[in-house]
Amino acid sequence: MENSSLHPAPYLMIGVILLFLFSSVAYGMYSTFGPGSKVLTDSIDEHARMHELGIAHTHD
Repeated sequence: MENSSLHPAPYLMIGVILLFLFSSVAYGMYSTFGPGSKVLTDSIDEHARMHELGIAHTHD
């Protein structure tokens, strides 16, 4: 029987890559839907509101 030894380096590298991936996705979701998203304005909603109010503008 052969002596097979598992090297921890590949598993460590994969773990670091997965940690970076999951943390960047979590940060992206937090910055999109977190408390800072309350101050963002929707430009399409603002444009529709201008139409509802009858504010004259052109569509060039």
